[in-house]
Amino acid sequence: MTSPSGAHLAFDDFDVLLSGDAESPLHAPAEAHLAGCNQCRAELAAQSTLIARLESLPFFSPSLAFSDLVLQRVALPDPFALRSLATSRKRLLASRRSLVAVSVVLCAVVGTMLASVMWTLANPDAVSSVGTWAGNTASQWLWVAIRGGFANIVEQPWLGTAQAWFATPLRLALLSLGITLIYVGGLVALRRLMALPRAGAAHA
Repeated sequence: MTSPSGAHLAFDDFDVLLSGDAESPLHAPAEAHLAGCNQCRAELAAQSTLIARLESLPFFSPSLAFSDLVLQRVALPDPFALRSLATSRKRLLASRRSLVAVSVVLCAVVGTMLASVMWTLANPDAVSSVGTWAGNTASQWLWVAIRGGFANIVEQPWLGTAQAWFATPLRLALLSLGITLIYVGGLVALRRLMALPRAGAAHA
């Protein structure tokens, strides 16, 4: 982009001059501007020197073991859960007394589970009766909750107004149409949000 008359060169003009692209439409106006602008000539010389120094730097090529050496110096966090588990394991296995205590606890847990399984297999009628009682109790509680919620809705002062407003088929149809339009609009918006950008779309 060529600068307006009386202004200094823009970044695009310097890029064209530094690249030596004489066929660019910006090259001739930039050269003409340089003929009468000491500041832009000094800026062009400074940029040319900088580019020459950057190009003269040696190419850095790290060795194959570079990543391993970096990872060796990185202080990775020690998870508290794993550290606590390892410490607990060492304490439990530190002495014969702790081993005996752990064995007793494991035997008690396993024995309790085996006793529960054996009693369940030996008394299927009792287990069935307990399951039936629990199911009936849960059904009763659910029914009581439903009746209580329905009674609470019936006692609301706005129920009569709502019933009067939806008394005509036309209003019900309008309500259904509105709900359908909102649902369809939500689906369209969700689809547009989840749609992938086009391959040729321009980015800012």
